[in-house]
Amino acid sequence: MDIKKEFGKILREIRTTKHLTQEKMAENIGIQPENYSRIENGLSFPKPENIVKISKVLGVEIAELFQFSHLNDYDSILETIIDKLKSDKDATVMTYKFLKSIGKI
Repeated sequence: MDIKKEFGKILREIRTTKHLTQEKMAENIGIQPENYSRIENGLSFPKPENIVKISKVLGVEIAELFQFSHLNDYDSILETIIDKLKSDKDATVMTYKFLKSIGKI
């Protein structure tokens, strides 16, 4: 397991659920947007003091930033997607268009 990549995945997932841009996250934790992007893309890892800032900005415990197992849990992923599709008409339409564009439906 590449911890930088897994950390970046969970960070992106939490950030997007909070409707924050990478630029806003970078601003809130006091780093350059390019550096924040590198963290989410698994190319670098934040300093310990920035991990603390990230957890505060996202409103999560630090440990939650390191809980990677859910990223590979098919049932959990499926349930999350179904819940989102049932509750968000725009997401449903966008998902349909995306799947159609790549030939999956």
